[in-house]
Amino acid sequence: MNKDRRHFFLRKIIEEHEVEKQEQLVELLNANGMEVTQATISRDIKELNLAKVPTKNGTLKYAFITNKNVDAQYQKLLRKIQEVVEKIDCVDHLLVIRTIPGNAHVIGALLDEMQWEEMMGCVCGNDTCLIITRTEQDTETLYNRLIKKS
Repeated sequence: MNKDRRHFFLRKIIEEHEVEKQEQLVELLNANGMEVTQATISRDIKELNLAKVPTKNGTLKYAFITNKNVDAQYQKLLRKIQEVVEKIDCVDHLLVIRTIPGNAHVIGALLDEMQWEEMMGCVCGNDTCLIITRTEQDTETLYNRLIKKS
């Protein structure tokens, strides 16, 4: 199955239906002649920037992440940085974030949610997050973003 075609139909399904589970996406695509697995749908959800958002009746459905959602996530990250981060330092392709003990994983999870293309990966321990970037410029960009400079 062509990935672009599948993504086209996924967008259409998300716009036309209130889909609550990945299994529903699999069923809807299979009903349209596209044999897919739940693992494929899981990857597609990440690639299409889908997230679960509340519906009017209190359930959750898949929707496209808008800039408003990304801004809210970024503000949440910045608040948590102010609360628990002691120091942010960088060298070459690495960014090191020191937190008060027990909080590195929280910062790491928030960073992962941002899905910034400059960030290749993030490894966290008890009080330290190590972020690996592609270039020194990416490291500087992330550093400035985390200390709220543009």
